[in-house]
Amino acid sequence: MSGFYSEKIFTNELFDVFKQDAAIVVYLKKENNLIISSWINGGYQENLKYIVNQTLDGTDYDEMVSMDYSTFQTRCMEKINLNPNESAGMATSACMDNYAISVYEYKDLKVTSIVTAGADNNGIKAGDPASFYEHNNEYNLDVGTINIITIIDANLEPGTLITASITATEAKTSVLQDLKLESQFSTHIATGTGTDGICVISNKSSENHIENAGKHSKLGEIIAKSVQEATRKALYLQTEMCISYQKSVLNRLSRFNIDFDTFYNKTEGITKTDYAMKFNNFNSNTENIAYISGIIDLIDETQTNLLEICDVVHPIKNIIKLFLDVEYDVEFNSIDDVLNYLIDAINTHLLK
Repeated sequence: MSGFYSEKIFTNELFDVFKQDAAIVVYLKKENNLIISSWINGGYQENLKYIVNQTLDGTDYDEMVSMDYSTFQTRCMEKINLNPNESAGMATSACMDNYAISVYEYKDLKVTSIVTAGADNNGIKAGDPASFYEHNNEYNLDVGTINIITIIDANLEPGTLITASITATEAKTSVLQDLKLESQFSTHIATGTGTDGICVISNKSSENHIENAGKHSKLGEIIAKSVQEATRKALYLQTEMCISYQKSVLNRLSRFNIDFDTFYNKTEGITKTDYAMKFNNFNSNTENIAYISGIIDLIDETQTNLLEICDVVHPIKNIIKLFLDVEYDVEFNSIDDVLNYLIDAINTHLLK
C-alpha cells in the first residue's frame, strides 16, 4: 500500500481496515472464505487478501463504458496498488469519508460491518420498473449504492455464508423500511438501491464452526444488528437521512411527488411567503405527521392490494375530518383522488 495516501481506521487480530485514496480496503490477515458481489473474483472465494469498497467519479464512469466491468475493476485495483488476483470489491458513488463501522459481540461470536450508503437518488423497491435491459453484458449502470462488508469471527461453511448474506440484506432493507425511505422509481418504500453490493467473510482458522446464520440464531441476530447500525450511520453521513428527517409532512408525502409547490399551486389569493409561514408550522407538527402517516399507511395497503380504494374512503375521510375539520362530498376512484382530497383539505384548513 506504499505510495498512496493510506490511513489505518480499524484493526483487530483478523483484519485491518485502511482508507486509501477514494477506497476502503479491508486487509484480511487470516485464512478466510467469503461470498461477494464483485466483478472480479465474485461469488464464493477462499483466502482473498483484499476486499475493496471504492468511490467512482465522473472520469471512472466514462472509462466504464469503454470496457467490460471486470476489466474496469481490475484497473481500479491496480490504481490503488493492489493485486487484482488477490482482491475483490464493490463500487459506489458514495464518499468513503462517510463510512460507518459497527461491531457486535456475544460470547465467542464477533461481527463487524463496514457500510457506505447513498440511497437518495437510486433507492428502489424490488419489483419496481427496471432502469435497463442487459444483453450480452451491454447496459448502462447508474450507481447510488449501499455496500456492506460483514466480517464474522467464526468458521462458516459456504451455505452458511449465503444464509448470512440473506440476513444482512434483510437487515439493510429493514432500516430503509423503518425510515420509510422512498423508492425513486415508484411510490413505494425502497428495499435497497439498484446497485447494492455485499460481502460476507468468515474466519476459516477459527475453531468455532457455525452452521446457522439465520434470523433465529444468535449469530443472525448480531449480524442484523451490526448491519442495521452501520447502515443507519452511513445513510446519515452520506445523505442526512435519519428519524428526524422524516418528521415532516412533506417528507412523508415526497414519494408521491408532492412538494411545497404542489400545495401552493392549488391556492388562490395568498402570497407564497404568507402561505409558507402557515404551512411551515403545519409541516413540522408531529401530530399532523401522525395523521398523515395513518392515511399513507392506508394508501400503501391499496398499493399492495391488501385493501381496495372503496375500503379506505370512509376511514380516510374520517381521519381528515377529525384532524382538519374538513369534509367534501368527493368520490375516490384512485390513489391520486385520495392525495388531491388530502391536499385540498390541508389548504382549506390552513386558509380558514
